[in-house]
Amino acid sequence: MDVTPAELKTTREALGLSSEWVAEAGGVAVRTIRHWESGAARVPDDIADLLNDLARQVRAHIDSSAARTESGPVTLLRYRDQEALQQATGLTWPVATHAIAQLRAIEVLRDHGVTARLLWFDPAEYAAWAQTRSEASPEQWAAVQPWERKP
Repeated sequence: MDVTPAELKTTREALGLSSEWVAEAGGVAVRTIRHWESGAARVPDDIADLLNDLARQVRAHIDSSAARTESGPVTLLRYRDQEALQQATGLTWPVATHAIAQLRAIEVLRDHGVTARLLWFDPAEYAAWAQTRSEASPEQWAAVQPWERKP
């Protein structure tokens, strides 16, 4: 699929991806990404597919998060770093991409009249809580956080 240089840069930026991340994921140099974004060369299909696939995953994540409940309240989690995100969710997306997806999900939920919020995930607090449960997930932990929780 042909992707214009403007589409490449816009998709990359909308997903919160750095040129460095795209370069590493695509196995090319950062200057090559900049070259494609400037229009100096055609964007290869594999790079277009990489970003389009990630954009589809993000859309699916937003749809899934937004459909989790009809009445709310809903608490979604924000991760402070890549390691916490990957350990808690298994996602290999950049943490900024996940943050953008979570914010979009919150917006969709609120647009549908659902009370929703975004909280920082606290790995230490979660680990202590999870030890008291036979089954635990970050989503379950989020659901039991007091609504009046202070930052």
